[in-house]
Amino acid sequence: MIHWGTVCAQLSTQNLDVNGTARTYLEYLPAGYDAATSLPLVLSFHGGGGNAQDQLNIADLRNRADEDGFVLVYPSAIPDPNDGGGTNWQVVVSGTLPFTEPNPHSDIDFIEALIDELAVTRNIDTQRVYAMGYSNGGGFTFDLACRLNDKITGIGVVARTMYAESFSSCNVVHPTPVVTILGTSDFISAYDGVVYEGTLYYHSNDEVNNYWIGAGGLEETPVITDVPNVSTNDGSTAELYTWTSSDGCHELLHYKVNGGDHDWPGTFGNMDFVSHDVIWETLSQHDMDGRIDCGTSSTSETAGPEEVTLYPNPASDKIQIVGFEALGIKVGDAVVVRDMQGRLCSDVALRGGALDVSEWPTGLYTLHMSGHRPVRFAVER
Repeated sequence: MIHWGTVCAQLSTQNLDVNGTARTYLEYLPAGYDAATSLPLVLSFHGGGGNAQDQLNIADLRNRADEDGFVLVYPSAIPDPNDGGGTNWQVVVSGTLPFTEPNPHSDIDFIEALIDELAVTRNIDTQRVYAMGYSNGGGFTFDLACRLNDKITGIGVVARTMYAESFSSCNVVHPTPVVTILGTSDFISAYDGVVYEGTLYYHSNDEVNNYWIGAGGLEETPVITDVPNVSTNDGSTAELYTWTSSDGCHELLHYKVNGGDHDWPGTFGNMDFVSHDVIWETLSQHDMDGRIDCGTSSTSETAGPEEVTLYPNPASDKIQIVGFEALGIKVGDAVVVRDMQGRLCSDVALRGGALDVSEWPTGLYTLHMSGHRPVRFAVER
């Protein structure tokens, strides 16, 4: 094990030889990083024709890496000679569909080698390896979840559905948390899928979500929540669909952006939530077995979904919290709340078992209490 000691936060370009091909990635080590402490890994993939810096520009998670403690990596694709030298991630393996040819290099091999490398040089927690991606990078993220499921804990995909070949050959070996974010007016990644000259290339959003519902053993009926329309001039609104397993240990979240285009909400397009923040907040609650601490026998850490209740929800003045005493939390204790932009709402204390939200802006929030999974609530005016 290489021990780097405690370091300041730093962004650097790293290189890795994979099957004789030089691959590169941007790596961000969080403030106070020490290789003696095993941290989660977040991989973030750029869209077709882009590079690692492009993805960093639209999905900058460095502040969250500092706050929550994880290693952040933005890999780069290399030119595909079958696509005019475009830097596209490999989502074709067999090339059996018309107009498709496999890349001569394997991006799956690249990411597998990268995870193995970081497990040694950065002491990453291999039970908590998360991937997210945009457009072509989102399609590749689905591929990773299908073809490298034993190394990928959970995924978040923005502006893409599953490629037909990924869909037909997916091999899920553990409960995989998934967040999908897609606009109903996406002109590239159509919400209803892509069929060209009678051949299906990309499955519809509903088919994709149904696949992961089945793979995760989730209840078929979702809870549907309106995402508060905090940005009224972005031309779109959003709804959150949440499917969970009967024990609350596994989940799929889908953000349906009504009127949304081929966007990364929170950076461009819909501005009612931030894609990379909601993906991280959801996936970070899971390891390879499911929601962390879910089903444990400890009373203070059981975290059953019905133990902590918030009402009224939505709230406009005060929101009551029922069940916090079982977690060892007392009135006057501070609790952690984040808004949908991922910002920390500091100095939040329980007063009489309630939170005063009378001066909070309209929006969705998550309440984080030790020993319990985060609970979503809304403030409306």
